Amino acid sequence: MSKRICLLTDSLSSGGAEKMVANLSISLFNKGYLITIVSMRNNIDYEYRGELYNFGLDKETNSKFNAFLKFKSFFSKNKFDVIIDHRVRSNFLKELVFSRLIFSKCKIIYCVHNYKLSYYFSLLKYPKLSILPHVKNAQFVSVCSAIQSCLLEELNLNSTRIYNYVLVEKLKRKASEVNAIYENKYIIGVGRLTKIKQFDVLISSYAKSDLPNKNIKLIILGDGPEKKNLESLILELKMSDYVELIPFMDNPYKMIQDAKCLVLTSKVEGFPMVIIESLSLRVPVVAFNCKSGPNEMIRHNINGLLVLDQNKEELTKALNKLILDNSFYKSIKENVQNGLERFSESQVIAEWVYLFKSER
Repeated sequence: MSKRICLLTDSLSSGGAEKMVANLSISLFNKGYLITIVSMRNNIDYEYRGELYNFGLDKETNSKFNAFLKFKSFFSKNKFDVIIDHRVRSNFLKELVFSRLIFSKCKIIYCVHNYKLSYYFSLLKYPKLSILPHVKNAQFVSVCSAIQSCLLEELNLNSTRIYNYVLVEKLKRKASEVNAIYENKYIIGVGRLTKIKQFDVLISSYAKSDLPNKNIKLIILGDGPEKKNLESLILELKMSDYVELIPFMDNPYKMIQDAKCLVLTSKVEGFPMVIIESLSLRVPVVAFNCKSGPNEMIRHNINGLLVLDQNKEELTKALNKLILDNSFYKSIKENVQNGLERFSESQVIAEWVYLFKSER
């Protein structure tokens, strides 16, 4: 009999963890697992497989108490073999209630997608209390080695490292579905327009580079609360003819594929899926060597450039080097998929299946 797997997520929209849930649903469904996705918010954009329980819709149409009762009833009626929890879990009391009243008898795997552990463990100064709102004997998965090490150092918590992955053929198909959107040469940044993504740093470093003089533009693809601040910065730096903010689109892959390179300037990350997506589309990446993820995907001077973390001057130099040194760019482009085997669907799904079979 096929195992019943529940994928618990904040939403199915706009984030790397959420995209990973969508990919997992497709891959595990194709291997014969019975998949149910539970979304805490009514934001459903990504393609998925299996059943969907949109708890976000229940929250919009019921009181908090009635919505909670429906949530509890759902897990009482549906006996899952494994629940994989990909949510941000920063509310101590809420998670304590969930672990004691809803998930206490479930086999659960908690996934940690970001190096900033406070997203997943409140009260970090008190490690034993941080672990308290979790199901006893639960397993933990870290999406990269840096997070795995951090969990061990900060919380004395063992976890299994399982990388995220992309569905490469689906990625290429989506990129081919759209005609070229932008005729000029450009570099691209992709993500939510939030402070932690630091697109202001990208704009400033680009403005100081030689790229505008060579008419190589900067496209930033995404939506978010920092949009007005970024627009003001573009005006202040007199970059209106060279920097363009484009709203998030369902299929950004042609835009990524046609870029000279992708640039990531985040303050902190987890496992930035956009790096793997770009490399899979044969697009080199320039990234701050931030915590965590980039240095596990990018091989410096082989398939991209790792920049000293948060060093704006070095970022400007890296952009000039990659884009304006033609022989260097050609070498990087030829090796851009070097080392991607670790992030293949077959490799990652085999690791998940092995984890399902292990007992605690």
